[in-house]
Amino acid sequence: MNKEELYQQIQAFNSQLTNPSDRSSKTYEKAYLYVDDKNAEDKAEFVGYLMDQGYMKNEYPTVVDLAFGSGNLTSHIIFDNDIRYDSLLLNDINTEHTHQGIVDYIDKSDITYEDILDSEVFKDDFGDLVIVNPQIGGNYIDGDILNQKEEDESQQDVLDKLGDTLNHFIDNGAIVLFYGEEKYLKLILPNHKYIKYNSKMKDIFVLSNAITESLCFEKSGKDFVECTDTTQDDENIESFDDIEIIAYNDKEDTNEEEKFMKADKKERFVSEEVNYNFPHKNILLKGVPGTGKSQTIENIIENDLNLKDRQSNICRINIHSASSNADLMQGIGIESNDGKIEYQEKQGLIFNHIKKALFAPNQPFVLVLEEIQENSLNELIGDLIYLIEEKKRVTVDADKFENGKEYEYQAFIEEVLKDENNKHYIEIPYLVDTSTAYRKMVLPTNLYIFCTSNYRDDKKVIEDNLLRRFDVVEIYPQTQEQLGEDVFKSKDISDFLAHLNEEILKKFEDEVHPDRYLIGHANWLDITEDDNDENKKQFYTALLKVLIEFKEIREVDFDAYAKDIIKGVCTDNNLSDRLKEYIEACDFKYESYKEMVEKLQKEIYSFLK
Repeated sequence: MNKEELYQQIQAFNSQLTNPSDRSSKTYEKAYLYVDDKNAEDKAEFVGYLMDQGYMKNEYPTVVDLAFGSGNLTSHIIFDNDIRYDSLLLNDINTEHTHQGIVDYIDKSDITYEDILDSEVFKDDFGDLVIVNPQIGGNYIDGDILNQKEEDESQQDVLDKLGDTLNHFIDNGAIVLFYGEEKYLKLILPNHKYIKYNSKMKDIFVLSNAITESLCFEKSGKDFVECTDTTQDDENIESFDDIEIIAYNDKEDTNEEEKFMKADKKERFVSEEVNYNFPHKNILLKGVPGTGKSQTIENIIENDLNLKDRQSNICRINIHSASSNADLMQGIGIESNDGKIEYQEKQGLIFNHIKKALFAPNQPFVLVLEEIQENSLNELIGDLIYLIEEKKRVTVDADKFENGKEYEYQAFIEEVLKDENNKHYIEIPYLVDTSTAYRKMVLPTNLYIFCTSNYRDDKKVIEDNLLRRFDVVEIYPQTQEQLGEDVFKSKDISDFLAHLNEEILKKFEDEVHPDRYLIGHANWLDITEDDNDENKKQFYTALLKVLIEFKEIREVDFDAYAKDIIKGVCTDNNLSDRLKEYIEACDFKYESYKEMVEKLQKEIYSFLK
């Protein structure tokens, strides 16, 4: 299957009726049937995020699209994320205006024509992943399921029928992706918890029996962050007759105060407890790549903080050269709405996570900052550095707040600061509001900040003022004896690496930071004791990476340093017989990086002559 050709065919099908952005078009309402590329790609990206976070899998034997229309939404969700499946069923009773030719471009797919308001027809089809875009409220007669109501039925009766169908799949263990509006979903499935993607376009909801707590996510920059507000203004709606039908894809945002003061929206207080006991609030794990710094953090999160099943309590950020304060703390977003430029305050990833921790004080929250050597944390998080010290953290007394109640962020902070033990805060401005007022920001004691850093060529890890605020833990390469045979699978490989690192430290003993030349163990772990071609190639690949590290990254002079180190280890009489054979097969002359790299590459890559 050619994915790009599939998308081109869908685009051609969608555009043959109308331009969905032209509301003056006579056939504008027809476009409401179909999901445009921007929306489909947006929802697919969110599904990819859920897969990365463990909420969804990358394999579902049977995928069912209950109302596929053009097939754009399902195609992007499945193929943008490389989700594996055995069967893809594209269902829609509306045969006249659906993309019937789509099966010619999708492998293992079939079109079915069942009525999604008749749950009985799906009794034998236990889909594992079910996608539904029911088009409630659309004015185009063939695309609006409400037009299928019988003479003695109310519109709520129609929604109940759809609920029966979706409940059938959920009860049989399926994950259901519902594309639409929350107020309709609550009328269709009033008793279900769900994961919501609060998009600037239409929302998408994830439902399954495994979801016991409703979660809300939104996009901040290029990342997804959890929202604390999982309710809608329409939560008191009791029937379909209480809501207004709007047949547009775009959500109208008329709440100017929320638009410009987004960071101060209400947050829900949670008193639920998680048992944890880990004393170190700020840790910097420092060392060369491949030494298990990130894995060490994962072990703390799982074993000491008991957060294995609470991924929403963890915010992982990979720091890179393009990271900015606006992405992490607060910034201004610019949008065009019907030709008008709008400026909106956006809440950064870290700011959002701090607020989550504040409003759930009996649970541990973790902020993981990876690769912090790639940028200046002083520039990225600014005055927050002042609050990192443990003695400047605030403690939230859960007994003073009502569980489940929503509080305005700023009022909540003021209440927290009434405690005489909570003295420290910083003030940050509102970026869009013309008021000269400042909002206060604190750092809660239940928020753990874990950082990882490789060595930089300038030998500096992070700024001095940060080093003084963290427990700096050096992480070194480890051996099979330290990690165990189930992790480091080969004793002779472990000995080879240990000898290599010993020689490195000897050669660079006059350096202030000789540790930065060490070689991590990650690339060597999976080489087993077996003497076979696969293990031989893995050994050559790991050794090649050593040369690349010396030559390209550390710029170590070959004749002055690298030659003696590599030759000394590779010609050691204590090598195992198989490693001697591996090395002798390369016939190294130890003349230059070029000579050694060429010989290793020819052993690894069969396509090289």
